[in-house]
Amino acid sequence: MEEYFNTLLQETERRMAAAAAGMEGKETVSTCREMVSYLKAKNRELKAYALARPFSGDEEEIRYFKYYKPALTGRLLYYYRVYQIESGCPGCLRVAETYYRRAMERAERMMERYLPFYQYYHSGATYRDDYYFLRAKGELSPESGSFVLDEEAEFSTGYDILAARLISVEMLLVYLSRRIERAARGDGTEAVPGKEHRWTDTKIAAIQLVYGIHAAGSVDNGNAEIGELAALFEKTFHVDLGNVYHAFGRLRGQQNPTAFLDEMAQKDAGYGQQVIGKSAASWQQVGSKLATERQRRQEMKRERPEGRKESFGRSFLFFFALFASM
Repeated sequence: MEEYFNTLLQETERRMAAAAAGMEGKETVSTCREMVSYLKAKNRELKAYALARPFSGDEEEIRYFKYYKPALTGRLLYYYRVYQIESGCPGCLRVAETYYRRAMERAERMMERYLPFYQYYHSGATYRDDYYFLRAKGELSPESGSFVLDEEAEFSTGYDILAARLISVEMLLVYLSRRIERAARGDGTEAVPGKEHRWTDTKIAAIQLVYGIHAAGSVDNGNAEIGELAALFEKTFHVDLGNVYHAFGRLRGQQNPTAFLDEMAQKDAGYGQQVIGKSAASWQQVGSKLATERQRRQEMKRERPEGRKESFGRSFLFFFALFASM
């Protein structure tokens, strides 16, 4: 059991190390989603292994619920909590700092609430292990702060969940400290997640666009490589473009390798014509109204007695109403 757990934990630590870069920027939310999914799978593996191989005795069962299960579950809860926090983080740095501080205060209150158990857990003490980490007890304890559902009863003591929660709080306090420090320095804009945008057209269209940007030299004065632009596009729009060089090589053999770019140009021209058409229609309407008013004024002039003139105020009100209606 111990050898299996150590292997599982080493795999998890390597995956967390690989994901560390994604926890420092705009990819934090998506990284947390991936890690939650990964750690759920690892927790299921550990549970399946334990259920398939009965514990050799109380000592092994205690180690399992005191150390093995909380280690994985605590990491799962940590990534889920960061996901919750970052999903609701405001974009303004000054507000973000306050937001992170309040999250830290909540985490600290959690630690204070269960301080006696936390101290016991980290002190290396064992005198209450039978009560905390064996499943034999049938009573419901208010101390653990966890309610174990019937379907999980065979795989939890209640306090293993509390230990996992405290492990996640330890990790969360470190994370929030870094966030607060960066926000206070004013360099944490990249840490604040923005709305995610996804590419919804075809991959071929995306590759044509990437090559178009490269050909135009629109990024870094034309010094950005195709692979760099493709990687940036993938990260920005959450799409896997695959081998862009191979894909564009296939495009060159097609009858119209720039179909998407041509379509963009047509749509752009069409949009411009729509704007011009609307503007022309508006001015035609103005001209028609002016002609109608000119004719009306001429008729009124013929009907009025000699020397009587229309007031300036009436003319002004007409033209004001005319342009206000446009």
